[in-house]
Amino acid sequence: MISRVIQKDKPKETIFKSLVQDYFLENPMSNEAVVTIQKSKRSDAQNRLYFYWVDILSKEVGYSKDEMHLVLADKFLPKIEFTTKKGKKICQIPSTTKLSIDEFIDYICEIEMFSGEWGIKLPHNQDYKIAVYNEYTTT
Repeated sequence: MISRVIQKDKPKETIFKSLVQDYFLENPMSNEAVVTIQKSKRSDAQNRLYFYWVDILSKEVGYSKDEMHLVLADKFLPKIEFTTKKGKKICQIPSTTKLSIDEFIDYICEIEMFSGEWGIKLPHNQDYKIAVYNEYTTT
């Protein structure tokens, strides 16, 4: 896959031309390609929904909001693990801000299913509809 960052207020012709040229150089047997444009980060609605749910869960289980955020990330996100040059092993919870839109949707769906196991029903407000359903129909 080849991708380029496109900025709203910058010229785009050169970017698209290089994208196409690079693709066909790397894939000489291909006769066609599909160009997809997607948002580069999660929406405000996704962010509001997530932190609304974090707030609810933190109150239900007795953690602070920051602690609940870390507990959820630790439970559902793959850890970043590596060994330093001096041999020290590092294991870190990744930031949710680094997730793609699809990864973030999967993440909040995991949280919703897991909260049901705790007997906690998370509300579905307007942000839920925007955060989950609209993201799938507009990408």
